Amino acid sequence: MKAADGVQGQRMIVVGASSGIGRGLATSLAQQGATVVASARRIDRLIELPGVIPIACDVTASGDVESLVEQAVERLGGLDALIYAAGLSRLHRLEKATIEDWQELYSINLFGAAILTRAALPHLLAHGSRGRAVYLSSDAAVRPYPGLVIYGTTKAALSAFTQGLASEFASLRVTEVVVGPTAGTEVAVHFDPQLLGEWLPIWFEQGFVRYDMLQVEDVASMIIEVLVADEPPSRLIATGPEGGQSLDDVERSMPDDQPEVGSALPGRQQ
Repeated sequence: MKAADGVQGQRMIVVGASSGIGRGLATSLAQQGATVVASARRIDRLIELPGVIPIACDVTASGDVESLVEQAVERLGGLDALIYAAGLSRLHRLEKATIEDWQELYSINLFGAAILTRAALPHLLAHGSRGRAVYLSSDAAVRPYPGLVIYGTTKAALSAFTQGLASEFASLRVTEVVVGPTAGTEVAVHFDPQLLGEWLPIWFEQGFVRYDMLQVEDVASMIIEVLVADEPPSRLIATGPEGGQSLDDVERSMPDDQPEVGSALPGRQQ
């Protein structure tokens, strides 16, 4: 059962809108008539998006998320939905991972989501709000890939957070979006190329890559279906069909404008 007007007129915050699924989602929502605050650290990427209200926010910086919510609610006149698409993935060898490595990924993938939600809750639970909260998780939370164990545990923790949030606030419509391999994102930009060269064949040979590659617009469309549903699911599996693709198939499916793997590493930025 879906709302007849779709997302028309809904007031939304999309965090992590500077790239990938968050960027595609913010753009699609604005095109379909939602009033969208698009947020991320890279304000220069946000101001390129048509029809959105760009607000810079670093979810790891003290006070930034509270300021984002305050500014957004003032501009929007309320809040119907919060979509947390921010995330960071890096490759690590567990025997060499430091506490700083763990803290870096948890601060963005879990803590940022939790603190932002705390700031947004009064507005999402207010009279007249549609009260939607959507969080992008990963299939790596179900079966962490070798080299991505830290990342996988942060997404597993985010999954638990969404369940707990829904149990504490029965009137809030909470959805975890389990995202599978998706082309057109920056998920691998921060990967060390040498480590990726070691792990990538193993991911395919040992069946860790279980789903065919989707495109950003595919996942964005699935999320919009959740946002317009009168009874949204608590978990959306946003993946392609199980199995079938080889590493060569995946490489052929990548967009031409996909950032080079490792391009965000020190000394490789343009």
